[in-house]
Amino acid sequence: MSVFTDAVDESVSSLLEAEGYDLVLVEFVQRSRILRLYVDSEGGITLDDCTRVSHLVGDVLDAEAVDGALKVQYTLEVSSPGLDRPLTRPKDFKRFVGSRTKLTTKEPTAGRHKFTGELLSATDSAIQIDVDGQSVEIAYGLIDRARLVPEF
Repeated sequence: MSVFTDAVDESVSSLLEAEGYDLVLVEFVQRSRILRLYVDSEGGITLDDCTRVSHLVGDVLDAEAVDGALKVQYTLEVSSPGLDRPLTRPKDFKRFVGSRTKLTTKEPTAGRHKFTGELLSATDSAIQIDVDGQSVEIAYGLIDRARLVPEF
């Protein structure tokens, strides 16, 4: 995450949690200036939820931009995580143990950067993924991106 996305996460995550939402991921697409928030809740996310979150978050971020903390031009988008949900925190990985996962690492791990397989386990410090019958342990600090692989 960047300093900007970290600041956004810090500014809105507790507010969203109090409203029953889980902030899954904050992305900032630099070239198009889009600030994208992926949110979830126990019952899933509807279009009305996205609109509600957009209003809640927009007010907070606008107030902080005035104070100088988040002075970046952006267009806010709020979305559900979707079927190919990003996995970003230990609790996400723990929730989806047993699911097919695709991830890339920041540096080579077990001789490679890309992994696709079943998520075998998740602790507070690392995951284990089965790739072609071989179990590979990867520390969270080495994971660059991770997503669920939708199965139909």
